[in-house]
Amino acid sequence: MGSDEETEEEVLNEHSPAPPTERIWMPVYQDEDKKLAKHDWCLDTGIIKNLSGEEAKPKGFYVSVLNKMKYILERPLGHSRGAPKFPEAQISLILKDLDKVDGFYDKWWRTESSQLEVFIRIVHNRRPDISQRFIVDSIKRTLRG
Repeated sequence: MGSDEETEEEVLNEHSPAPPTERIWMPVYQDEDKKLAKHDWCLDTGIIKNLSGEEAKPKGFYVSVLNKMKYILERPLGHSRGAPKFPEAQISLILKDLDKVDGFYDKWWRTESSQLEVFIRIVHNRRPDISQRFIVDSIKRTLRG
């Protein structure tokens, strides 16, 4: 087992779920019928487990999005000559900003949509010359594969 796999397992196992008898009843996220379901919660942090079906993306997904953005900006793919470049140093700074966000990669309680909002805001804060539409398009392209 490699070191990347070990650190990923540590992140996945950082929560201590409460016993099944202590699950709490809460509304199901994005349910039109306002149904209730029993939710796990962490004994250590008190975080309630996300049961929406919308699972947070791992760090590698956001690295892929940033690399796709860099690739597009380096090629003459329909944008003007002299378009902004995306150096590795800025990608590194953006990834460090994402790492600083509390629980950004935590699949227990973070949803993909909340991650995407934070990601777009951080990239746009670091690079205001890159439009939010371009960032969203890069995410969509990465999701498609």
